[in-house]
Amino acid sequence: MSDKMCITVMSGSIDRLVGMAILVSGAVAMDTEVELFLQLWGVYAFKKDVIKENMNLAEFPEKLPQVGKRIQELNLPMWYDMLKEAKETGLLKIYACSTAASVWDVKESDLEMVDEIIGAGEWILKSKGAAITLFI
Repeated sequence: MSDKMCITVMSGSIDRLVGMAILVSGAVAMDTEVELFLQLWGVYAFKKDVIKENMNLAEFPEKLPQVGKRIQELNLPMWYDMLKEAKETGLLKIYACSTAASVWDVKESDLEMVDEIIGAGEWILKSKGAAITLFI
């Protein structure tokens, strides 16, 4: 097994994306290579016209004002800023699912931080030897 964490990101809600970004930041801080595979709603959340506007919560959407206020009080960075910082280390690669990209009619240039659009089979091969695999 390699010292690598692979995360399949199906969700596009900010509560889950924040959790994913915290895990990525922690892994990168521990010098662990991280690869993300964005699926349906994950691809949507990384669209250039969506990434900074998305304020959808999967759990308890009525709590959004409270959560947003508390995040500001704690001066926590947004999930996408955490990922940008992680990408600067060279330890984070982000892939988008080719089928999901087709659903949203997007190319790599329409997506933030995405390194490549790949198929599910290629993702399986990339993640096969990872020490940690997660689904969010």
